[in-house]
Parts: sequence; structure tokens; C-alpha cells
Amino acid sequence: MTIVLSRTDIQKLEEFWANHNDNKKQLKFREWELLNPSQEVDENIGGSSSGYISNPTERNAIRLLEDKLYQNLKLIVRTVEMMYVELDADTKTIVDMRYWDKENACYEWEEIADKLFISRSKVLRKRNNLIDETAQRIGWV
Repeated sequence: MTIVLSRTDIQKLEEFWANHNDNKKQLKFREWELLNPSQEVDENIGGSSSGYISNPTERNAIRLLEDKLYQNLKLIVRTVEMMYVELDADTKTIVDMRYWDKENACYEWEEIADKLFISRSKVLRKRNNLIDETAQRIGWV
């Protein structure tokens, strides 16, 4: 199956890789926000028995499951982590140099190709495969 991603799609999917650590922090913070609400909302206005779930563990699980932001971040973080473990050495080097090496800002494709002793076009093909696989796993396409 051939995937056709727009330039904007590719940029966003690359951001998932480049911002992986930030996404993990956002996920942790969102989980904390959901599990530690500033004030419990009392929806029982009429005075009869409430439909409120009294089991705190169940209530927390439901909060996490129903929050779309939390679920999307969780999917993105898990997908990136699972894919990274499965990558071949060359693709891991591409990810490390292009997306995760914050000290040297950003390596250009030619520099990555020189490090791997392969052509620039092969590096870009590997990147495209990475982005296509990411899109498939998170349900982008």
C-alpha cells in the first residue's frame, strides 16, 4: 500500500520524533492533572443518589481513558518508543542525529549520509520509511 503524505503531514510526524522527550513530559503532566483534580465536581444537584463512581481507582481509570489528549499523547509516545527499539542501526543513527541530538542543533542529510557511508537519497528513503511506518502505527493514514 502506497502512502501519500503531504509536506505538512511529514513535518508533523517528524515533530513527533523530534519532540519525543517533550511529549513524554506532557504525557506525565496530563496524567498528573487528571489524577489530581483541583476540586471534585459534585454533579448531584437534586439530592437523590448520585451516579458518581465511589471507587477512586475506577474513577481515575475512566478519567484517563476518556481524555483524548492523554490518549493521543500516550499513543504517540508509545509508538515512537516501540519503533525505535525495532529500528535497524542505520535508521537509529538517523533518528539520533537528526531528531534527538539537541546539542549539535540539527545534522543535515549530507552529514548523516557521510557518517553512515551511504548516499543522501538512501538516507532520505530510510527517513521516508520511518515516517510512513509512524503514520500507519498511529492511525494517521
